Amino acid sequence: MTPSRFAPPPPMDSVAPSSAPASAFVRPRVVLDTNVWIDILVFDDPATRSIATALQNGGLDAVQDERCLNELQRVLDYPQFVRYAIDKSAALARLARLCTRVAPARHAEGGAATPVPKTGTNAGASAHAARATPRALPLCRDRDDQKFLELAHATAAQWLVTKDKALLKMARRMARDFDLRIVQPAHFVAATGLAQPASAGDAMREPTVQ
Repeated sequence: MTPSRFAPPPPMDSVAPSSAPASAFVRPRVVLDTNVWIDILVFDDPATRSIATALQNGGLDAVQDERCLNELQRVLDYPQFVRYAIDKSAALARLARLCTRVAPARHAEGGAATPVPKTGTNAGASAHAARATPRALPLCRDRDDQKFLELAHATAAQWLVTKDKALLKMARRMARDFDLRIVQPAHFVAATGLAQPASAGDAMREPTVQ
């Protein structure tokens, strides 16, 4: 993860949410890349605003392990964020409310990840829990991002949401071989039918931590 990857997001075109009926919605399990958490906790990016709202309302199950948390803690200390006057403790407290912490996946390089049991009930995740014969995860070109693949596979997540090009290039292979969809935030919002908040003052949205 390099500091240049965490610049404020540019304005985005509006993305129409899915028209799937509410009755068809099941709570997805998702891994959010560090750049997506930064957009939620620091930039209040419109592309991730509805993701944050869904996390608050229990509509998504975002999992995170110690390795991913450690990276986020380092990124929050980057000099480029000084001007945002981030309250790091408050940001991490909000993160803890929005995600489910799990044990780090035991994963030998090039080997199969060991699934981590889910706490609580999640019909969407349990449908993916029984995977086929374990196979070696492919290695991400950016080795710093391998941990997100390992976490997603070990927890039977259906989605990995990221803006990282190295991970996005693996989307087709991961969908085919591991039933894991790797997408950008706007595509995730559209595919899962998450409604965009009506405005920046949406009552259900927590304020950006500063």
